[in-house]
Amino acid sequence: MLAKVAIRSLPVLDAPPAQPRLDGVRIKMAAGEAAPVFNGGPWRFIAYLEFLPGTGAWRGNHWHERKREYFYVIRGRLHGVFEDVDTGERAEAELVAGDVIVIEPRCAHAFRALEHAQAIECSPLEFDAGDAYPKVVGRD
Repeated sequence: MLAKVAIRSLPVLDAPPAQPRLDGVRIKMAAGEAAPVFNGGPWRFIAYLEFLPGTGAWRGNHWHERKREYFYVIRGRLHGVFEDVDTGERAEAELVAGDVIVIEPRCAHAFRALEHAQAIECSPLEFDAGDAYPKVVGRD
């Protein structure tokens, strides 16, 4: 994977843990799943994202000079494409529910649904349209 992209899958626990887990885990219980993904942090931007399959549409196809982005895939599967704008190095990944993706500044990125998917995006910076530079990296 690129130096400007980190992907990790959160471990799944099938019952409440003996000791409280406050981040980085998925807890599956009879009442449903709880995923304390991030605990703390200076979040200034949080967004819900839905990805619809069968449209062929890509979400993203841009990069940021200053903004570091954190994504958590809630459900479904996505195809992710990443390109370091400084080196031109590219990588692709299939992303699934429970994956956390961290994209550093100056890394172009795009996502397309492989099946109905949902994600949360967080950033320590507020969204600034002036810090979003178009770059098509996801294409068919």
